[in-house]
Amino acid sequence: MIRYTLANLFVSQRFVAPTFLYLALLAVLTSNDSGPLVGVYAATAGSLLAAAVWIAVAVANAEDPAARWVALANARRTSDVTAATAVAALLYEAALGIVGLLYPLVSGHHTVSASALGIGAAAELTCAAVGTGLGLLCARPVIVRTGVSTLTGIALVLSVLLIKELPPVSPMLRRMTGGSSVRAAVPNALPFLGFAILGVAALYGCGVVAHRLGRRRD
Repeated sequence: MIRYTLANLFVSQRFVAPTFLYLALLAVLTSNDSGPLVGVYAATAGSLLAAAVWIAVAVANAEDPAARWVALANARRTSDVTAATAVAALLYEAALGIVGLLYPLVSGHHTVSASALGIGAAAELTCAAVGTGLGLLCARPVIVRTGVSTLTGIALVLSVLLIKELPPVSPMLRRMTGGSSVRAAVPNALPFLGFAILGVAALYGCGVVAHRLGRRRD
C-alpha cells in the first residue's frame, strides 16, 4: 500500500511544487549564514513544516476518488489507507529533511557538533510529523475543495508556528533560536526528543481524526 501510494505521488508529479517551495526557502534562509547551527536548523525545520503540510495533501490527493474507493476495497482495514498516506508522506519528507540537515553545512560557515546535528534531526522529525498530520486534515476526503484546503492549511501552519503556548513546534523553535529561557549556544538535546515524541503523537491524533471524518464522506 505504501509503495502504491508513493507511485501515485510520483506519477502525478504533485510533489514538485512543495519540493520547490522547500528548496527555495532553504536557499533564502540558510545560504551564506554564519550564525549558530541550531538557529539555522530552526529555519530548515519551520520550512519543512510548511512543505510537509503540502506534501501530505499532495499524497492524499494524488489518486482520484474512484481509485481511492478501489484502494479502500482492497485494504484489510480502511485505516490502512490513511496510514499509508502518512507513511508515504513521511518517507518523502525524510529525504527533504536530509537535504535540510546537510545544505547549511555546505552553504554557510558553522561550527558543527553531534549535539547540533541531533537537535536539527529531532526538529525536522517533529515538524515533518506535525505537518503531515495537519496535511491529512486538509486533504481529501476530509476537505474536497482546493481553495478551502489551501486556506485551512495556511491557517493551521500559522497557528502552530505563532501560538507560543501550543506545543510542540512553537516552543521548540523558540528554544532553538533563543526565544525561550534557554541561552546556551547549543541547547540540551534531550528536550528535543520530547518534542519529537509530541510531534509523532500529534500526527497519530490528526490521523485518527482524518480517518473518522473521511470515513463519513467515503
